[in-house]
Amino acid sequence: MTDFENLRGQWENTLRLERGYTFVDTAPLECHIGYDAGLRRTLLISSRHEVKLPPSSKTVEINQRRRKDGRFNLTLSLLSENETAVFVEMCRDLLAAAEDARDESEALKKFWQRYKHWQNLFAAASNDLLSEERQRGLIGELLFLRGQIEAGRPLKEAVAGWTGALKEHQDFSYGEMWYEIKTVMEQAEKVRIPSLEQLSLERVGELVIYRLAKTSGAGFTLNSLVKELAGLLNQNPSSAQRFDVLLFQAGYVEREEYDEPSYRLAETMSFTVDENFPRLTKNNLPPAIVEVSHSLNLRGLKEIYSNLFPAFFH
Repeated sequence: MTDFENLRGQWENTLRLERGYTFVDTAPLECHIGYDAGLRRTLLISSRHEVKLPPSSKTVEINQRRRKDGRFNLTLSLLSENETAVFVEMCRDLLAAAEDARDESEALKKFWQRYKHWQNLFAAASNDLLSEERQRGLIGELLFLRGQIEAGRPLKEAVAGWTGALKEHQDFSYGEMWYEIKTVMEQAEKVRIPSLEQLSLERVGELVIYRLAKTSGAGFTLNSLVKELAGLLNQNPSSAQRFDVLLFQAGYVEREEYDEPSYRLAETMSFTVDENFPRLTKNNLPPAIVEVSHSLNLRGLKEIYSNLFPAFFH
């Protein structure tokens, strides 16, 4: 499957001409990328099937036209070049969702099912202000990403390891290690684990918990963290573009409301998630229980790990 960087490169190598397209090998779909009659960046799919199209959005215009040979041209056109990185990643993701289909009909079904998820992302980014809880969650992931870069992880690798909002479970993955990031206020006594899958991978990972405290003095905000990381990532354009996409998937667009509240980092806790970690998984629950959310007591976690690794905690 064409990855994000290669797809962007193919688009840039396509001459910006009216109805100028380049074929992309995405069987079972016949796909082309290029520019429509209005020179807008466009994904074009040629199909034997007429489909019921979802409505266009403020970002993407969707059309369908019957050709003289009886086939149908489905087009998704970008309305603003400012959203190019997001649009290219959306196209890559849609094509990836369809690539393992048995035939064209099933591929189209998977393609449009996946597009519904992107519709929700576009709507959320356009209309919804992130709650303070969601802001803090994103702040935690940005703090972790910054920490990876400061520790010397290459920019491209650091950003590629952030799995983003389209993934269901762990927040970061580097090689065999995964990392789940939780962000709570300084006075919190527990952290919520919303699903069995979040800490259930068989390979060893880490639960990283950031405690934040509000401050009226020097601190950081969601906007300031985004700007700081964007400045670091400008050294690598493809990583900077990927970073923009991940922020969009998280529901973030820059707004003055995110200039407050201001926080300071009160504490960072990290726990290895292995056979010693007190977690619920499908393997240690009765088969009749298929969905569970639960909370972990932070003081209890510290006590467990201080006994296991006394030198680390003293």
